[in-house]
Amino acid sequence: MANFKDSPHFAIHDDYYTPKSAWANLAPILADRGPLRVWEACMLGAEKSKSPQYIKEAIPNVVGVHYDTKCDCMIQEQGPTDLIITNIPFSLELKKSILKRFIEIDRPFITLMNSCNLYSNYIRDIFGENIKHLQVIHPKGKINYDKLENGELKPTKNCSFYSVYLCYKLNLSPDKLWL
Repeated sequence: MANFKDSPHFAIHDDYYTPKSAWANLAPILADRGPLRVWEACMLGAEKSKSPQYIKEAIPNVVGVHYDTKCDCMIQEQGPTDLIITNIPFSLELKKSILKRFIEIDRPFITLMNSCNLYSNYIRDIFGENIKHLQVIHPKGKINYDKLENGELKPTKNCSFYSVYLCYKLNLSPDKLWL
């Protein structure tokens, strides 16, 4: 077993974006939902992100994706929408604040996140009695994100963590929870 103190130091790089394949995973999950208007809520400052375009292209029944790279989902909403689909920020404090805000909005959502978050105390604290409305979709294998380098998005390999889709108020059948 390794210790963090023994591992090499890596440069910190926070500009990672969701690949189209991650949103394509949701197409069979949402296929029976009819036309969907989606809010890609975590786009603040993400001018290079293609997430809204990828959602619309990858999920055939999405008829519109609302987003704004200047919209702070903590104080504004984009709508009217049926569902929030987003990749929540990796930063712990931002993640906690946004999840609390999504509960306040009380709209169904799917957010892509590191699977380790599921085992943290803050998930139970944030959702409280609403935890009964949570479901987790487990993709097959790892999702590798696109890295922004020199203004260009480049696919990566071997992500250091596994991702899951945390779902709220979607009432998915158990056969849709494992891709």
